[in-house]
Amino acid sequence: MQETSKHPEAELTRPFYFLRHGETFYNREGRMQGQSDAPLSDLGLAQAEQAAAVLAEQPIERIVSSPLSRATRTAEASARRLGLPVEHDPALMEAHFGIYQDKPHPPWVPDFWAGRFHPEGGEDFQQFRDRVWPALVAAVAASPNTLVVAHGGVWFAARTKVRMIPDVVDMPNAVPVHVVPEGAVWRVTALGGASLPEGSDFYQRPS
Repeated sequence: MQETSKHPEAELTRPFYFLRHGETFYNREGRMQGQSDAPLSDLGLAQAEQAAAVLAEQPIERIVSSPLSRATRTAEASARRLGLPVEHDPALMEAHFGIYQDKPHPPWVPDFWAGRFHPEGGEDFQQFRDRVWPALVAAVAASPNTLVVAHGGVWFAARTKVRMIPDVVDMPNAVPVHVVPEGAVWRVTALGGASLPEGSDFYQRPS
C-alpha cells in the first residue's frame, strides 16, 4: 500500500477521472457509513468490475483512493486491469458522522450538507470540505490522467467549490466520470454509456 504525501496547495487544472465506490450493505440498508468500514455488497463488487472494464479503455496513469475498504476494493478492480498500484490518502475519506455512524439515516442529513449541523463526535461540513478539497486538488495536480476513487461526500464537497456541467449533486455508485476543469467550471462526462442524475435539494445519502 502506497500513501500520498502531504498536500501542497495547487490549482486544479488537469483533466482527471472520478469514481465513487460500489454499493455497500449500508447503502442498501439506508445506514450512515461515514468512516465506518462497511464492505461492498455483491452488487457493489460487480459494479466495481463493470467500472474497471470501462476505465481500462482510458489513459489512466495513476490511481489515488480513500483507504476505506469500500473505496479501496473498488479501486483495486481498476488497478488490476490497468496494471497500476493504488495509492491511499486518508484525507479522501468520507465525512465522520460521530455517534451517528452505523445508524439509520437521521433527519438532519440535509442540514449537515448545508453546513447547519455538527454531529456529536464527528466533523461539520466545513471541516470535512477543508480536509478533502486540498487532498483532491493535490491528487489531480501531481500527475496527468489520475483516477480518484472516493465517496459521494467528496464529490459533493467539490461541487461547493466549482460549478459542474451537468450539475451532478448525488454521484451514483460506481459510475466512472471524466472531469475537465475549465477554471471554476468542471465539465463532467459519464463513461461507458452511463447517465448522471442532475439536481437535488440536498445531498441525502452520505457514503
